[in-house]
Amino acid sequence: VALDLEPLPAAGDVVAATAPGAPLLHEGVAGNLAGVTRRTIGDAAAAWTGAGVVVSRRLRLARVAGAYLEPRSVTAAWDQAGDSLTLWSSTQSVYGVRHQVAAMLGLAPERVRVLAEDVGGAFGAKGMPYAEEVLAPAVARRLGRPVRWVAGRSEDTAATAHAHGDVLELELAATAGGRLCGLRVRMLHDIGAHAGPGADQGDNVLSHLVCAYRLPALEAEVRQIYTNAVPSGFIRGGGREVGNFAIERMLDLLASRLGIDPAEVRRRNLVQPEEMPYDTGYPRGDSTVVYDGGDYPRLLDTALGAIGYDDVRRRQADGARLGVGVACCVESTGIGVPETARVNVRPDGSVTAFVGSTPQGQGHRTSLAQVVAERLGWPLERVTVVAGDTDAVPRSYNSAASRTAYEVGNAAALVATAARRRLRELGAERLEADPADVEVSPDGARVRGAPARTVPLAELAPAGGVEASEVFDSRRSFASGCHAALVDVDPETGSVTVLRYVIVHDSGRAINPLLVDGQLHGGYAHGLGYALLEEAVYDEEGAFRSASFLDYTIASAAEVAPPPELHEVRSEVFGNPEGFKGVGESGTIPVPAAIAAAVDDALRR
Repeated sequence: VALDLEPLPAAGDVVAATAPGAPLLHEGVAGNLAGVTRRTIGDAAAAWTGAGVVVSRRLRLARVAGAYLEPRSVTAAWDQAGDSLTLWSSTQSVYGVRHQVAAMLGLAPERVRVLAEDVGGAFGAKGMPYAEEVLAPAVARRLGRPVRWVAGRSEDTAATAHAHGDVLELELAATAGGRLCGLRVRMLHDIGAHAGPGADQGDNVLSHLVCAYRLPALEAEVRQIYTNAVPSGFIRGGGREVGNFAIERMLDLLASRLGIDPAEVRRRNLVQPEEMPYDTGYPRGDSTVVYDGGDYPRLLDTALGAIGYDDVRRRQADGARLGVGVACCVESTGIGVPETARVNVRPDGSVTAFVGSTPQGQGHRTSLAQVVAERLGWPLERVTVVAGDTDAVPRSYNSAASRTAYEVGNAAALVATAARRRLRELGAERLEADPADVEVSPDGARVRGAPARTVPLAELAPAGGVEASEVFDSRRSFASGCHAALVDVDPETGSVTVLRYVIVHDSGRAINPLLVDGQLHGGYAHGLGYALLEEAVYDEEGAFRSASFLDYTIASAAEVAPPPELHEVRSEVFGNPEGFKGVGESGTIPVPAAIAAAVDDALRR
């Protein structure tokens, strides 16, 4: 193939795309503006009238890539006799891929089965269908034989969704005593060469500007801008880390202007536990964002105590060139949609739970098996979980938004409880007893206190097993946390050494504490990359310059030593049946803000 190319003017980022005389990247799109999102809370004009101080800042965030272990890949097999398709994909959205493939190939969704088995990481970038997931099955159907496509590392990084790359102009109004009055935001959001899922990320960013604070007024505008970059998506944090970074940096700026310690400025503005559930006033759909629980002052105090905040300040006063920074966060977990789960209890006592999650190494099968075993009253080793398979339940969503523990976990608890109830009812019929007096186990059903009266499970369950299906109607739940960083900055080289890092988290009731710790450790490594290491760079001609790990730097073992120190805080939860909350992103979201605050603090010494 010989290519005869005529290079066109390029704009690799939102600054270049919005500069005077910038090339227009789409015909008929003035100023490369794809759309505008506006949101308000309260009366911004009144907030500024009553303000004693106003601080402003322009923030620019580097573009980032998913940087997971396994590049995207897909295998498709066409069944000519059954007129059906089976697809294996390195995805975190088997249902999204099924929907897209069925629509593009003119197939009924039930004739397309998508599986994701042992996926080596995704972090949000694999949460959307890609062209290869449609092309491979199209070719497989045409050739009548299986077709496989596997991306190389550089190919994957250059062609899979990125995130960030945004510019924010912020103006924060407050009283002379440091109480927040209002926030104005104008954001340029890089959506890439065409609109992907990340184009619709404005609400995730803006709703997390509120964070853990009472914010009486917000006046915000997000402008979606076309650039020559790969389309944007959702990468660990999904925009929450952008909003969090913005508000936390503005609080540090306010503290500096007023001469108040940054921790004290935060303390004066935190939502109090007795105010829960707390209506932030931020519009979302037909209602507003309401925090369903949290003790934010305790999170802050625990973090300050764990990092030895007062001692660090004393050491700084004695001449130590250290920096300490804190950042609070509130994270929406779940996407607020109905979630289905089903269970089959077989006559031999084995149990299979079918759930809609698409795991990529987070331990979903382990944690959900624990939920089912606990609610069913069964030994864990007798429970198998089927996930990452569109045949599991009729409909579900991608594994994202820290939603699995909360939404899929609550659905699993509901269906296991329903299966146990059905088994007790069957046992009560055979034993002629009240269902409340019947105990069930893999051995069968018996009347409590009368072990001699036992009916084997094989006699209770039909040949196909006892089936149950339930739907959890999600309304979102909110995890929270406070991070504290202690750093040393070399004035000669500018290199940053993280001496200690503390994560205090309120992640609800932990299903598996070891998995929670693992998520927080991994989230910290990801956030450290955002703060200090990662940047997907396009040059002036729009060419991508960070396609390999030689040029795109991610955190390694050296950067995450010492490991973060973890502390758990548990608070009351409202409207969440099991008390589960997500934790997949809460270890990431505040890290850039905490590290930036600590570096800033060190450079002021």
